[in-house]
Amino acid sequence: MNGVIHLDTLYLIVKYPYLDTFEYWYRHAERVEYRFLKEGIRCGDFVVKGGSSCYKVSVWQHDARAYFTDQVDQKVGENKGSGIWVQLGPMFLIHHANNLQVAVKEFLNLLGVKGDYPTKINRLDLAMDLFEVSMKEQDLDFWRQGWVGRSKVSDFHLNSRTGDLETIYIGSRKSAVFLRVYDKLAQAISEGDINYWFDIWQGYQGEVARVEWQVKPKDGNFPKDLQDFENFSGFTIRELLNYLLEWGRLCIPNPSDSNNRRWEDAPFWKKVRELTYSWRDGVDWPLSRYGKEFHGISEGYVNFVSGTLSGAMARFKLENPSFIGMIDGLQENGHSMEAIQRIAAKKAALISRL
Repeated sequence: MNGVIHLDTLYLIVKYPYLDTFEYWYRHAERVEYRFLKEGIRCGDFVVKGGSSCYKVSVWQHDARAYFTDQVDQKVGENKGSGIWVQLGPMFLIHHANNLQVAVKEFLNLLGVKGDYPTKINRLDLAMDLFEVSMKEQDLDFWRQGWVGRSKVSDFHLNSRTGDLETIYIGSRKSAVFLRVYDKLAQAISEGDINYWFDIWQGYQGEVARVEWQVKPKDGNFPKDLQDFENFSGFTIRELLNYLLEWGRLCIPNPSDSNNRRWEDAPFWKKVRELTYSWRDGVDWPLSRYGKEFHGISEGYVNFVSGTLSGAMARFKLENPSFIGMIDGLQENGHSMEAIQRIAAKKAALISRL
């Protein structure tokens, strides 16, 4: 196996016309201070948070979330409402790859949405993880000169500490198709979910370059089966990937041939094609024993906790600082272990649902 291909993000618009679900969830957030709402409020198996744009409240469960608004048909008129905005992350999508429509319906049903409603795909991100490909070794000038397609290299990102190339951007985020090529291993370590991806990659732990296409089906005038969620399938994704391979590609510049369409694929893009052909011929979606409830701890967070604890130990007991001295100091300042554990239990209830 030289890599995996999977759906990484899916944004849906569910044309739900009624106010009832908005009113149910918004009452949990309406009078809550912003700082508490930002952290999230536990509500059964869900966490309620603030909204975005016209959506006043969002409801989260792991990396699946739904945004609710009062601007629905019942209030603003037939076919004028915004409906429900659903965002699905990779853990939900990979976990439910073979029963996606059923899983989304069950998720919405738990949120109070009964029945079937027209659902459009607003955006999808299709990801390809290439093994044994290092972003550090990519030549930015080569990409600029060798990229052939409708869009060009538009930006890039370097690691602030090492100066290594981490991300190449092609096109605009506002366009129907936008491409990111980046160091997935570095990102996963930074975000704390590296063990989840090791599992998806079936134990592979070397360099990984991710090729990730962001596609907006309606803006790109793609076929209806890519716009209508009820018709969306693995076959649809394979057809889309065939298109994306030719939407743009990395080539070896040939100064003697003015027609860059005839240029040969660069080694990087040959790997992209090789993995596509293998997956297209029947390789199934990757599954993980971690499922959609995986919770990682990033290296940055570990460093933050370690630094905070060591600083607190030093402040509470300048001579021979210790963990016990810190606990005693907290107790003396009104923060008993019992109180801290109660707060931790509440936070654990939130984290387990995010």
